Amino acid sequence: MTTTAPPPLPGGAAVSLPVTASPTVSVVVLSWRLGAELLTCLAALADQVGAPPFEVVLVQNGASPAARAAASQVTGAVVVDLPENAGFGGGCAAGAARARGTSLVFLNDDAVVDRGWLAALAARAQAPDRPVAVGSLLLDTDGQVQEAGSRVLSSAGTLQLGRGASLDEARAAGLLESRPVDYCSAAALWVERSAFDLVGGFDELFTPAYFEDVDLQFRLRLRLGRDVVVEPSAVAHHASGASTGSDPLYREFLGLRNGRAFSARWAATLADAPEADAPLAELCTVREPLLTNPSTDDAAAGATGVGGPHPAVAGDYVRWLSGEVSRLRADLAAAAERVAGLDALRADHADLQAVHHETLQTSHGMMLHIQHLESETMLDHLKDAIRHRDRDKDRPR
Repeated sequence: MTTTAPPPLPGGAAVSLPVTASPTVSVVVLSWRLGAELLTCLAALADQVGAPPFEVVLVQNGASPAARAAASQVTGAVVVDLPENAGFGGGCAAGAARARGTSLVFLNDDAVVDRGWLAALAARAQAPDRPVAVGSLLLDTDGQVQEAGSRVLSSAGTLQLGRGASLDEARAAGLLESRPVDYCSAAALWVERSAFDLVGGFDELFTPAYFEDVDLQFRLRLRLGRDVVVEPSAVAHHASGASTGSDPLYREFLGLRNGRAFSARWAATLADAPEADAPLAELCTVREPLLTNPSTDDAAAGATGVGGPHPAVAGDYVRWLSGEVSRLRADLAAAAERVAGLDALRADHADLQAVHHETLQTSHGMMLHIQHLESETMLDHLKDAIRHRDRDKDRPR
């Protein structure tokens, strides 16, 4: 397998996307805060070969000035302008509402696809087994595997299959063959349009991000009874995390919050999920989800700009941060106690070393004294023996 991601565009270069009256595929690209990366992503789409007629639906998802400036250099896209960030699922829904294709492809603006990417997805989607969704082989920017399909664990944790492996290692492990998987990342995902509409698309429960793609694909598998597959010949180079917020605490909070919601909804499915090291063919058996959603606080508190938490989770985020601060303060106090204890032990250790040194010196002195006494005793014995010998010699025989 060879990968041919196009190089970054020079500054100021324009991108001309294909325009067609009757697209069969709609590629939905969310634009939030990236500028140069967005242009590179769209240039790779303009460079596709062998693909079915397609359109690009560019969603300005509460986009930053840099993202808007980049979009102004693009022609041929269907533009959906959302004044505020609707989250990943909401932005994709807005793009899907404007899409004309019978198939939808969701693509992150931090992904750069190979020239034959869309053709490979289309061919796999039209294969006799008619998968309900087709995922891409995601590679890191250094060429290592980021994901060749993913597995869902009983903890609701997710395992990106092949992560960190070279292409040769992934091939040896059987990861570079198209096969059913639990789910594929929506960073570069093909979904049958009618199936997407049938299940209601991405669920707002997971706004603004994380687990909405896993939840969607579980619902697709359950409702349609068809597989989600990965197609390794459809290659996308993905700068993971570049299209999301840069605050690691916020990302951790979203992962934990939405992971709990996902776990509660799909508890019956997760109960007997395969182990992390199970054979590739072992998948989750998707069972009916809980009808009630976990309670969430949708109070629109906090910042609403490009850099702030999404309004739907701002209240939860503030409470989570407060809890984290309290926990960290408690950990800091406990650590201070441990340091004080170690200081005391160190002082005790110093005293013990002094006692040990003194004991060694005393022991050495005692040993020398004993040796001296023993030598004196031996000398007395020797003198006695000599006197007895001389006395014996002088005695008449």
